[in-house]
Amino acid sequence: MAIQFSVAKRGLFPGEEGEMKNLQPRLYSRETVDAVEFQRKAPWGTVMSYDTLGYALGEVRRTLLHEMRDGKAVTLPGIGTFRLSLKGGVEVSGGNYRGRDVRVDGILFTPDRKLREELCALPVNQVPVGLAVGPDDRQVEERLTALFRKKESVTHKQVFFAFEATLTHHRVVSLLSRLVREGRLIREGERSQTRYRAAEGHFGR
Repeated sequence: MAIQFSVAKRGLFPGEEGEMKNLQPRLYSRETVDAVEFQRKAPWGTVMSYDTLGYALGEVRRTLLHEMRDGKAVTLPGIGTFRLSLKGGVEVSGGNYRGRDVRVDGILFTPDRKLREELCALPVNQVPVGLAVGPDDRQVEERLTALFRKKESVTHKQVFFAFEATLTHHRVVSLLSRLVREGRLIREGERSQTRYRAAEGHFGR
């Protein structure tokens, strides 16, 4: 197994080839694994029970909260170090500094050196997921016609999966917007409630 990646601008449409400069790889998998749940089926086995591991992690969490409330950094041996990140402004009055809405903004994490070295040595598949050149008008027609045979209206996410993730979410938005401008799709709703219907005479309607 090797790590898979995609590119931020994959699936470019005709006329966009100029945007292929300075492409950068992006991690393809976004799956999140529950470490406590995973240990139930860990291939290397474990001497720690599910409940014991959950309790141990709870103790680590309590330690983080207890020590970091004083601004301390906390190191987990073999894992890395956690530090707080602050946000806000600073003003000077009468020669003294004073904070302006200074607050904890997040957590900074520095991985253990050996762990980082081991992770950086993981193999990466050199073939990206997704096509550099996006679907032509014929392929768009075929994919959306097949989708509208099953559904009266569709969401952005359903169109994304209809193209089997060969387009980025941004490219799907561009495609849908173009089809709306051309009168081939009808947009309904706003933001997360937005759906698209095929206009009469298009995509099998």
